[in-house]
Amino acid sequence: MIGLEEFLRASPTPWHATALSGQILSEAGFVELDSRREEWPREGDGAFVRSGGFLLAWRWPEHAKTLRLAAAHTDSPCLRVKPRPERRGHGTWSLGVETYGGMLLHTWFDRELEICGRVFLEDGVERLVRLASPRPVLPSLAIHLDREVNDKGLQLNRERHLPPLVGLDDGHDWSLTSSLATELGCSPEEILGWELCLSLAEPPSRLGHQGELLLSGRIDNLASCHSLLEALLDARPKVGTLPVLVLFDGEEIGSEIATGARSRRLSQLLERLATAMGLSRSRFLTWLSEGTGLSVDMAHAVHPNHPEKHDPALAPVLGGGPVLKTNASYRYATDAPAAALLRQAARKAGVPLQEFAMRADLPCGSTVGPAIAAALGIPVVDCGAPMLGMHSARELFALSDHQAATQLYRTFLEG
Repeated sequence: MIGLEEFLRASPTPWHATALSGQILSEAGFVELDSRREEWPREGDGAFVRSGGFLLAWRWPEHAKTLRLAAAHTDSPCLRVKPRPERRGHGTWSLGVETYGGMLLHTWFDRELEICGRVFLEDGVERLVRLASPRPVLPSLAIHLDREVNDKGLQLNRERHLPPLVGLDDGHDWSLTSSLATELGCSPEEILGWELCLSLAEPPSRLGHQGELLLSGRIDNLASCHSLLEALLDARPKVGTLPVLVLFDGEEIGSEIATGARSRRLSQLLERLATAMGLSRSRFLTWLSEGTGLSVDMAHAVHPNHPEKHDPALAPVLGGGPVLKTNASYRYATDAPAAALLRQAARKAGVPLQEFAMRADLPCGSTVGPAIAAALGIPVVDCGAPMLGMHSARELFALSDHQAATQLYRTFLEG
């Protein structure tokens, strides 16, 4: 299993993240199955299926008695490239973009970005790309031209102020399709479609007195994906326990896509898995009803400069361990039975468990947890490592929390 920093560096998009996860699982003896195949052979210690930014993986049990399902998401807020994105003017070329998810927009300025994603070719092949050139950048407006920016805040129009600069206009035409074709070694005509992100090019950095903090893009929520992968690979489940890992795409935009938590993909694939294990539909539904889910997404640590944003009794700190998240309106899925199970797992793992609920006068975000609970009809608990700067281009958390969370998730999956 590769380290977290390498995982973050190698996963600039959801599609890169699941491709890398599949590679890690294959090297550990898991067999990749084709979801279009009518029958799934029971081969290897475990198996997985992958589609775009979605991945489902499991260890084969001797017999299926208890389902332990752990979920995270692969997508992060970013800029997405529009179709026909080339913009020419004022001596430069720039790219037309849209915002994806709830970005902290100002954090993306004056940083080296890279164009990454997936491209579909004429022969039906999907290719992952990570362009070395051009490297876009969003230059800030000089303070001399906006004297009140520090007092009134940065005001941005998403259409006019976010197209990043990609180079000078030297009088020659430039197209992104041509750059993609050069990278892929094909002709521009062979490219039939793409999904491209602008990702932060800077690698992760260790900070703090002893390198105990990690500063990186996409910690939310790739750190959770890495934790769950490691937990699944290290788990030694009880007899009859079936540990299942699911990584969804589209959480940052509401999960209502084919590879998202609000689609039917998870329930369909779980039924396929039950069929491969020889379960009747009646037994599958019974087995499913006895399952428990764990939704893993990063949590809000108390900000030392803004402690008033937290309920003082429910203010997780960096380095204090993973966080159990609750919400009265079930924006987090946690209910009492699932919370009790996670507390039991934390005691068994010897891991401290912090708690978080939003202030009653602030709106609460959500996770894939409620979607899973509603789709499968099982209790789900929401948990995650605490962090600062959530949805910034560069986020911050404590490596000790990552290690403790991985221990907790492994114990949960073992049953």
